[in-house]
Amino acid sequence: MRGDHVDGAAAPWVIDLRGTDPSALASIRRWAARLLPHLGTEHRNDVLLVINELAANAYLHGGGPVRARITALTTPCRVVVEVDDLSPTHPLASRSDSPDDASGYGMAVIHELADTWSVHNDPDSDGKTVWARLTCGSGARARCP
Repeated sequence: MRGDHVDGAAAPWVIDLRGTDPSALASIRRWAARLLPHLGTEHRNDVLLVINELAANAYLHGGGPVRARITALTTPCRVVVEVDDLSPTHPLASRSDSPDDASGYGMAVIHELADTWSVHNDPDSDGKTVWARLTCGSGARARCP
């Protein structure tokens, strides 16, 4: 795990998730929460929800997560969450409008919470990285203290 703050930015903190299963989601959220005590409550809760959804999607659809990264920038207050997984298949950006669907809401939630999100293929594996950026003071989030 790294977090060397330099000029308002931080090197990414990394957690290795190889060999874990969905029971690790609570541990991933605790890990993220410990890294971000400086965020306002709403912003931190949004980040925890986003990392939970990205990791859950990796377990369900991506062959399992490989690692997660969090980069916290202080100027401006912004957090980037990334989850690498083993599948080249990109998540769907939208869901059907049927309330009977058992899944498909995670990326819709991320789309609402994040300033932006995207996917890129991992050139070193057959997998991909799904990432989202959340900024303080945007949307429903208050500025960081």
